[in-house]
Amino acid sequence: MLPNHGANPLQLYKAMQLQAPETIIDFSENVNHLPFPLTLDVESLLPVITAYPHPDGEPFLSAVATYHGVEKDEILLGNGAAEIFALLGNLLANKRALIVHPTFSEYEATLAPHHVAFEHVVVDDIATYALPMQTLREKIPYVSAIYLCTPNNPTGVLPPREDLQQIIEWAQATATLVVLDEAFLDWIDEEPSFITEAPNYDHVIVVRSMTKMYKMPGLRLGYAVANATLIQELTRFAAHWHINGVASVVGAKMLILHNYREKSIREVAVSRETTQAFLRAQGCMTTASQTNYISFQLAQPHESDAFYRFMLARGLVLRHSKNFRGMDGDWFRIGMKARAQMESFEQGMMAWQQHRLSL
Repeated sequence: MLPNHGANPLQLYKAMQLQAPETIIDFSENVNHLPFPLTLDVESLLPVITAYPHPDGEPFLSAVATYHGVEKDEILLGNGAAEIFALLGNLLANKRALIVHPTFSEYEATLAPHHVAFEHVVVDDIATYALPMQTLREKIPYVSAIYLCTPNNPTGVLPPREDLQQIIEWAQATATLVVLDEAFLDWIDEEPSFITEAPNYDHVIVVRSMTKMYKMPGLRLGYAVANATLIQELTRFAAHWHINGVASVVGAKMLILHNYREKSIREVAVSRETTQAFLRAQGCMTTASQTNYISFQLAQPHESDAFYRFMLARGLVLRHSKNFRGMDGDWFRIGMKARAQMESFEQGMMAWQQHRLSL
């Protein structure tokens, strides 16, 4: 069985019973490819390491409040965004959730242990990820929550703000919780975010991650913003000292790195557009991504498995889509890397085209 997430190439080779090459480029993970922006000295962090962390997650809590202009009691910190999704499961136990696919598998994974029933809706067009608004309107009154990945993972598409606003209004009328996963919104800017509006609603929560833009998946840090009552209700389920002290200090430093964030957005935009143009020249269909990854489909989707193995043999690890409902293995997600690595991907694609012609 193939791994359900990217960023685990050795497990992938083992699952497929393939010998891993000496050199591997992992395009399946979508963390910022720029160098880590801080110089960390372990000795300077010893006072944090050797003490219990702040019970409220300071200084990160105050940094989030300042960055987004929200109140501290409207923020829930998490040991990664994954913990926040897990905490949401407590609120939705034995209820019904609407999931719009293809999307991040963690929503179902964190809800299933709480015996949540699922209503699945698949978008009609993967490339544009246009939300099926009429279908959603019909289903929202019959569920307790709707999960939307904005921008979407794995397509990278950000649904129009007016569509999301309409969904929030429909959901508010029926007390349906709207969970907006903005883990990749950093790759656009803050203007499309619903963070500042979320506290004005009874049933909207926006979840963010420090993993992708800020290159710190190992420290596990995320946060959510909602009205204070909802935040207080979720906080009841969190363990004491669940925010790592080192993560809190580093996270607070990260949020003020405006130049790093802006440089990352600029460089990724160039890489993404270059890669999209290259893939389209090879006859591939690509998603209208605005993030640091795109998804693409071969001109001959029936060759997807053979192509995947061909690229793995060259040490080029793409994110498969076999566990993305609606993609069903016929699409691949690729994270943007440094130019030299993207050239390796392009060379692999060209080699695949030559391989096909030789058959």
